[in-house]
Amino acid sequence: MKRRQFLTGCAALAATALVNPMEAMSFPTVFPHGTTIYKPSKCWNGFTVFGTEVEAEGTVLIDMNGNVVKQWTDICQAEHPPKLLKGGYLAGAKRPSPEKKGRTWGDESSTDLVVVDWNEKVVRKIPRAGMHHDYQFEGNPVGYHAPGMPVDNRKGKMLILSHKFVHNDKITKKELYDDYIVEVDKNGKIIWEWLASDHFDEMNFPPEFKKTLRKYPTFSMTRTPGKKGGDWIHVNAASYLGPNKWYDEDPKTYSMFNPDNIIISNRQTNTSCIIDKKTGKLVWQIGPYYYKDSVWEFNGKKYKKAYKKLGQIIGQHHTHMIPKGLPGEGNIMVYDNGGYAGYGPRNPGAPYGWSNARRDYSRVIEFDPRTLKIVWEHSAKQMGMRNKYQFYSDYVSSAQRLPNGNTMITNGAVGQFQEVTPDHEIVWEYISPYYTKKGNYNLVYRAMRVPYDYVPQLKQPKEKAVTPPENTTFRIKAD
Repeated sequence: MKRRQFLTGCAALAATALVNPMEAMSFPTVFPHGTTIYKPSKCWNGFTVFGTEVEAEGTVLIDMNGNVVKQWTDICQAEHPPKLLKGGYLAGAKRPSPEKKGRTWGDESSTDLVVVDWNEKVVRKIPRAGMHHDYQFEGNPVGYHAPGMPVDNRKGKMLILSHKFVHNDKITKKELYDDYIVEVDKNGKIIWEWLASDHFDEMNFPPEFKKTLRKYPTFSMTRTPGKKGGDWIHVNAASYLGPNKWYDEDPKTYSMFNPDNIIISNRQTNTSCIIDKKTGKLVWQIGPYYYKDSVWEFNGKKYKKAYKKLGQIIGQHHTHMIPKGLPGEGNIMVYDNGGYAGYGPRNPGAPYGWSNARRDYSRVIEFDPRTLKIVWEHSAKQMGMRNKYQFYSDYVSSAQRLPNGNTMITNGAVGQFQEVTPDHEIVWEYISPYYTKKGNYNLVYRAMRVPYDYVPQLKQPKEKAVTPPENTTFRIKAD
């Protein structure tokens, strides 16, 4: 059995036990898809949008019972992520022609970033944006719903994460497939830009980290035809901090939390950073090492035990500040994948020192950005599972805080979405049935929940509870 099938089976089977979802675990090849758990009274109900990563299927919108209520087959065809705006508008990557799949800013082979209306008419387009992994609209910092900050300003400024091919001998002799963040105005004109490699010296990488990175900068083929590049940092999330209580409390002391500043997640370096919008400099960073004796610098001071509270983060996704108006506002939330990432000394699992940090379980963490103290953590351990790998997505994935305090989690490598309560109860679960042509994976980069009123074209659907069978007595009848 392929590893991804194994993980999917683990996740699905864990969810299908009625009394205790964790009491019966094995490695099944047969498991349910669609909505497998649903407790309406405990959920923050709405529609869920996600990209399927299957070219012919594109983007799907489902209700709480897993029924497909809308599908856009030409938006996010194995690109990510799609985002639904209030009014029934959808944003995402659109290929000008089938072969144009690139993720490089301004390149002829790259995708456009578009907004389409409910009838799929393009109402805004950033040509050849080559968007990868994230983008934001003015008026909402993170791209998911927050009270008072709906995602609805399709005509305003946009923040876009893309790539550029560059050389930087401080990093490596090889060409870099560098991360490029650009902000455009309502007319598509660039009004701000930031290139990751320009800030290499600010990233506090240890000597042995730099040495390995220089030799092995994650050099591989890109989506630009015929081009290789070092995806050395791999930024997978970029969002504004947005209005927050820290900056409101003391703008001088907490100037790094200026609402205009931008927070990024850097998968391959195991770091997350905040960029000062005015200067472009990094003003807050965690990682790459999180040892108990690692020193963390914050606001001009050094803290010797801060990382002891946080623990090692590996290959993380969707680092962002929880928006104002939501439970936990001002805290940083991260999907800490585990898996493999980083650079440094070699070890038996990483003989070249590339992706030398490894861990076979995931967790979602919420922490205070001033102290790194964990406020909330969700993982197999918190759910009462014996084996940590029972909650695991080694890449992609995300976490969205919902207005009722629940958290919408995308365990992307196994195509699993879960809404969990603060007490770690799974109150909604969905397993994606959209597999690649070879049928070996159903990856979903990021799923997001939106209120029903984001889609005035549809009536609010009926919400029917879904109670899974008791695992130990569930049987499949013989033919």
